[in-house]
Amino acid sequence: MKKLLFIYNPRSGKGRIKNHLFDIIDIFAKASYDVTVHPTQSEKDCSKTVAQQASLYELVVVSGGDGTLNEAVSGMLELDKEERVPIGYIPAGTMNDFASGNNIPKLMTEAAAAIVNGKRISYDIGSFNGNKFVYVAAFGAFTEVSYGTPQATKNILGPAAYFMEGLKRLPRIEGVDVRITTGGGQVIEEEALLFLIMNSTSIAGFEFGEFYHVNTNDGLFEIVVIPKSTNLLDFAAVVSEIKNGERNSGGVHVISTDKAVIEIEKPVSWTLDGEYGGETERVEFEVLPNAVEFIV
Repeated sequence: MKKLLFIYNPRSGKGRIKNHLFDIIDIFAKASYDVTVHPTQSEKDCSKTVAQQASLYELVVVSGGDGTLNEAVSGMLELDKEERVPIGYIPAGTMNDFASGNNIPKLMTEAAAAIVNGKRISYDIGSFNGNKFVYVAAFGAFTEVSYGTPQATKNILGPAAYFMEGLKRLPRIEGVDVRITTGGGQVIEEEALLFLIMNSTSIAGFEFGEFYHVNTNDGLFEIVVIPKSTNLLDFAAVVSEIKNGERNSGGVHVISTDKAVIEIEKPVSWTLDGEYGGETERVEFEVLPNAVEFIV
């Protein structure tokens, strides 16, 4: 039988995976997988487990939020390329942006079935001063909401918890001067209200839709810079235009690149895949092309 390592975060998304665990394992077993189950015990446990054990299996499946997925990918990238195995993902978090951006079913049993019946795709991964991220690195307006909202609040309110936390942070929103130098030598300077390095069409539940074309294995990420607005109503108008697919909205910059140096006037707090990514004023970003495989 094929061997499958199933790692799940029992604390993600109200712990709802507990109601589906047996059905998920049964789906894998019926697809001729010998399943080893590992509930995460602490922060970074998923990453450690993948790094230590993934090469012993034909497939690794992880269930949790986007932070759990980030850990799985980071652990996989600690292995030599020939030792890496495909990753399947069962979304169990609050927003599940990776699932939204890759048409992965939100129902857990459907996601499990999609894994055993799916296809492999290569996926580019971002490197942020050496740390890995799957689909977004960001700073600016509302980005702290993703990691600053208490888990207990998310478990009670779900996605509405982010809205409530965002309202509390409105008075503190300000722009910061940023300088971007791409690997091709392009230089952009802007007072940014929101700064994103993206490889997805969904960020914090916000759908970018047709605002830009995304190819997750073309060796490029998109840098999106939304400039400071004179007021929040102007910012809201720009966001609305983005949702309607208007790429050149309100002076927004969209840059496709495989590497860049980002310099900021002062240290800012970053989010990597919805988790706290540290505080820094200089980032060396590059794309790791076709670094991992997912089954979708």
